Amino acid sequence: MYIDKILKKEVLILIISVISVLILLGSVSYSYFFVINKGKSNIINVGDLEISFCTDESCNKKIPNFGQVIGTKNVNNTSVAEQIHPFIDDSEALKKMPYIFNIKNTGSLNTLLTIKLHEDKDYSYKGYESVTVNYKDNIRIGISNCNDGVNTTDVDILKYSDSTDGMILRKEVLESKKDNTYCLWTWLDKDTPNSVMNTYFVANLDFKAEYIPN
Repeated sequence: MYIDKILKKEVLILIISVISVLILLGSVSYSYFFVINKGKSNIINVGDLEISFCTDESCNKKIPNFGQVIGTKNVNNTSVAEQIHPFIDDSEALKKMPYIFNIKNTGSLNTLLTIKLHEDKDYSYKGYESVTVNYKDNIRIGISNCNDGVNTTDVDILKYSDSTDGMILRKEVLESKKDNTYCLWTWLDKDTPNSVMNTYFVANLDFKAEYIPN
């Protein structure tokens, strides 16, 4: 019996040690539903990622206008769905105010950053319908690096229905102690039927960072 207890204890210690190592070597991921009050900033620390969302220049002094929450607008300090509109072309869509966020790697190792955009299927708004019910193939997503200000020139644009599990940025290197600011747009393309009206697309961002060994 005594030997059995010792063996059980050693097995338990081994399991805990293995889990601890996996956690240390594994990736960090985080998803967050955005409800941000005007003029305030949210800074979320997840592992070695510091993620900043705000509606003013406090995220990045080079950018004077941090945009609207993804798919919502602020009404009397309450986040409500905002109607999503079709645009005649991508350049017109990118004239909209983007949603802007900053990600900093506070750790000692470089990371590979992946960002995914997922529709918030639990969100509902009276009188409105999720655009994915009838027009999923018409949703366009644009993302660009905005470290030096809002960048509408080098924007990666993809069809939401074609993205792999909502992936909009795949394994971009984020060096230790460095940060990147990103602009994000959502809109409907010119092929969207005229019948679209009172539709919204509210979405969450999911971040994943994989450590790059030295």
